[in-house]
This record gives sequence, C-alpha cells and structure tokens, in this order.
Amino acid sequence: MKEIICTTEKEGFKAHYYPGSRDKDKAIIAVGGASCNEKTSIAMSEYIRKEGYNVLVLEFYFWRGLSKNLASIPVDYVEKAVKWLKETQGIEKIAMTGVSTGAGYTLLCASLIPEITCVIPVVPYDYVMEGTSSDNKRLHCSVYTWHGEDIPYTECPLLDKGMLNWFKMAIETKGYGIRRFMRFGYDYMSKSLNPESRIKVENMNADVLLLAIKDDDCWPSDIAVSRMLKVFEEAKYSHRVKSHIYEKGSHLLADGMDSMGKVKKILLKNIMPAEKKYPKECEEARKDSFKRITEFIEEW
Repeated sequence: MKEIICTTEKEGFKAHYYPGSRDKDKAIIAVGGASCNEKTSIAMSEYIRKEGYNVLVLEFYFWRGLSKNLASIPVDYVEKAVKWLKETQGIEKIAMTGVSTGAGYTLLCASLIPEITCVIPVVPYDYVMEGTSSDNKRLHCSVYTWHGEDIPYTECPLLDKGMLNWFKMAIETKGYGIRRFMRFGYDYMSKSLNPESRIKVENMNADVLLLAIKDDDCWPSDIAVSRMLKVFEEAKYSHRVKSHIYEKGSHLLADGMDSMGKVKKILLKNIMPAEKKYPKECEEARKDSFKRITEFIEEW
C-alpha cells in the first residue's frame, strides 16, 4: 500500500503513515527529537519500516507550518492519531517510540492515553520542562498541553540571564564545557525540579523498553531511566519492563545518520563529544538499539 499523508485540516494531526506487510494489527507511532524536521523525523524511523511494520511518523513541532517554539505542544495530536489508526486502518495494538525530546513526549502521551500499549523511549527525560522560544527565551508555559491545559512543568530561570551566561557557566564548570552545555543545564536544574512535573510513568498501560547512554552529553537520560525503573518497582508495575544503558555511545541513538548530508553529519558528530571520542562504540550502540527495539516490538 502507498504512503498516506495526514493533515491537521483533515485528520487533526500531521503525519506520514507507511502501511507495512507484517503484523497487520500493530502500528508504531514514531516521533523525532528537538529541532527535527519532517525529513529527519521520517529518516529516524527507517529501521522500523524496513522490518515491515505499519509506522505513523507524527509531527509534534518544528515541521513546516508548525511553531518552531518548544512550547504548548498538544498531546492531543497523539490521541487523534490513535483514534485514526483504530477507526480507519483497523489497527488493534498501538506502540509509540521517540528519541530525546520525542522520548519525553512518548512517555507523557502513554501516561495519558491507555490505548498505547507498548512504549520505547530512546534517551528519554522524565520531567516536563518550561516552554522556550526558538531564540531560547522563557515563555512561562509548559512544553506540553493536554486538552488545552498546561501540563505541570519545571521552570527554567537559568535562561533569565541569556544563553551566553549559560554557555559561560558550562565552560567554567569542570566536566562540561561548551559542547556539553545542555547536560550542564539539566544537571543544574535537577536541584529544583518541580515534583508535579514528573511524568507519571506508573500510569501507563504499556510494555516499556528504556534505552539510554551513560553520562549522556545532552541531558541525563541515564539518570532518568534509573529513576523510572525505581518508580516501576515501587508501584509494582504490572507490564513488561526492559532497559539498557550503553556504557559508551551518544545521544544520537537514532537512525537517519546515513541519509544526512556530509556537512551535517560531520557537524553533528563534532558537536557530540562521545561521537568524536568513541565513534566505533557509538555506531555499535545505534545498531544494537535497532535490534533491541525491533525484537521488543516483535515480542509485544
């Protein structure tokens, strides 16, 4: 079957749906990360589509025609996509996966939408943060909304003095530097996380596979995964939970690297300290993550 284009005007969300030939009753909703446009988001899900699964690559922000601000993103997009998959495509089982910011969005959506019964967040974070503009200014709202209401969030006063001050603090703090300024920011803000902004993963109705990187250069996905595993244990979570934290790897734990232009690929690999320090291990981690994810979906 041919690709189906979903639009905000017709279906209530923007997406590319790729019907597969395998497990016709299953579909995977896939989302990209922060600043991932349409082309990049589609490329990031290629390994799942190659396995023959039905895949719906969903926008949640940054695509053409959508806001470039990381703020007020509706969880409702996924709610509408779930309904569309069930009512028009005959899908019975729905999974969701995302990378980085998309992983946080995945966790949040699954905590609110019980029809999502398999969740694969890749390098996730488990708290909702304050929305920011495309030029890195505070917007005093949540990154996400649900039925028109803000999801509780942790504020980001670190931006009050601007990004230059943030860079300066990261450069002056041992173990960070300019290329790890994002990790510095999240570690800095971890001292004042709003408990209400924690994503209530224990409310999910889903099997869970959590993948992270030890000492992640961008944000503490390793700490977030460990924190969520403790929550699942204390809540006596009744669904299957698997996890893996790669000792050496990068935040770029996603497909699509091969389809990038040479300049962009070199730039990204130089921005990420781990990619430069452990290139072989980073590539091996990517390939291993694809294997773990497809096996998890097969078992679900």
